[in-house]
Amino acid sequence: MSVKTHDYEKQAGAFAELEMQGTQYLAFRDIPTLIAKYAGAVESVLDYGCGAGRSTRFLKRLGYDAIGVDISQDMLEQARSKDEVGQYLHIPSGRLPFDAAAFDLIFASYVFLEVSRIEEIERILTELKRVLKKHGIIILVTSSTEATEGSWVSLSYAFPENEKALQSGDTVKLLIEGVDVVLYDYFWTEEDYVRAAEDAGLALAKLHKPLGLPDEGIEWRDETKMSPIAIYVLRNRA
Repeated sequence: MSVKTHDYEKQAGAFAELEMQGTQYLAFRDIPTLIAKYAGAVESVLDYGCGAGRSTRFLKRLGYDAIGVDISQDMLEQARSKDEVGQYLHIPSGRLPFDAAAFDLIFASYVFLEVSRIEEIERILTELKRVLKKHGIIILVTSSTEATEGSWVSLSYAFPENEKALQSGDTVKLLIEGVDVVLYDYFWTEEDYVRAAEDAGLALAKLHKPLGLPDEGIEWRDETKMSPIAIYVLRNRA
């Protein structure tokens, strides 16, 4: 049975104020390098599951005219309030109002850990593949398989509910420190993501797990030894 993982109506404001700092900094730090290495020239960008627009604004700061889409009207209202000239569209899950092969880059940060069924992940990836250009890439940012095992600067998984051997599809309780938002995410393994991508006609180009560096001015905890974040770079299967 699926659970309501995120209460968007109540939490949209908190998400809008969430910055890319602490552990979350690692989720975005290496994105420009990954884009440069795997995407080549990028003109059209889609931010799938943009939420309150943090990731879309990040992409725009990189120089891309990104379009943000999300299933939550509450989140989109926050996104538009932070970026009045941005383009933010409301969509049903896994359905996009774009022509085939429309985007060079599709970005999705912390989206698939909210999906309760692996079949739905595959369905969404199939739709993302449809709107991806032949030589484009999809970048997925999500929790790593090891996320519940470490002590992190701005994330806490220290809940009794997490003290078990996790299986695919289990829920994981998470506290985002600073904004004090508690979430229930779904646990998916690396094998789950790769298999869903392959079934959708995509291939894994890179699995990147960013580590904290000593010169970043952050008092890292376990981030220097292991990563709570997994970044998947996917491309069309040759």
